[in-house]
Amino acid sequence: MKRYFATGQIQMSSLACLSAALLCGVLAGCFVPARGQAFDGSSSLRGDEGSSAESYGSVGGQGGAAAAGGVRPFAAYGMDVHVGIGGAGFDVATALAQKINLRVGGDFLSYSDSFVEQQADVNAALHFETGHAALDWFPFGNGFRVSPMVVFGNNNRVRATVLVPAGTTVTLSGADYASSAADPLRGSGSIDFRKTSPGLTVGWGNVIPRTGRHVSFPVDLGFYYVGQPTLKVAFTGSACDPTQPVAIGCQSVDTDASFQASLAAFKARNNNNLSYAAFFPVLSFGVGYRF
Repeated sequence: MKRYFATGQIQMSSLACLSAALLCGVLAGCFVPARGQAFDGSSSLRGDEGSSAESYGSVGGQGGAAAAGGVRPFAAYGMDVHVGIGGAGFDVATALAQKINLRVGGDFLSYSDSFVEQQADVNAALHFETGHAALDWFPFGNGFRVSPMVVFGNNNRVRATVLVPAGTTVTLSGADYASSAADPLRGSGSIDFRKTSPGLTVGWGNVIPRTGRHVSFPVDLGFYYVGQPTLKVAFTGSACDPTQPVAIGCQSVDTDASFQASLAAFKARNNNNLSYAAFFPVLSFGVGYRF
């Protein structure tokens, strides 16, 4: 069962929103371009002052005021839909400064399967459901961006159940156990992750182009840190010693010291293996639209 136990409803607090907005407000002055330069999320800086004013106006809604003071926070919006490792998802974004966007969204994926392993019937379900908030920073004035992020409402989880048919022998941590005919072995397992995690991605594409264009094609690559995932495994039923007669060789797993020792070794080994899954990858491709 090792390979089956080894690998959002979005709830962002108002405090997280406020913190992100305040941070962006402090940083905004650092990223307002020099006079005569306009920023485009998918093209280079332009030196034409008239075009710059026009570009500012398309974002801020008031060309003269925007050209004098940079992009007005929360004056332009966009969204995207995307697919990736975390499933299908969406983002909504708003411009905070000339080179900074605030982006909030979620990703969703559900998958289940049934199969046979060591003659045991296994049902497994994979469920991904996360929310995220990111600051998109465009340091070079083109489509390249760096995005520190927070993943919240993390409901990623793996669930599995197993039924060992009567008389079937399974191996657990090197020891053999036969499923009792009167009380067959049944198992359940789960892997869970922490609810809130920091992350970092790099990517290309601006959901809110600064030149008045509407369509973009954002790409994201990175990770978020989930820490040590938690593996839980439990069994019920009775296990029998294959070398002994059924009448004397079967015992409830709750009181079978040998079975419990084998199960503890199994959990310890696989929890150690899961330590390598502390960083969850991010890779997505999408289509964005600026309103």
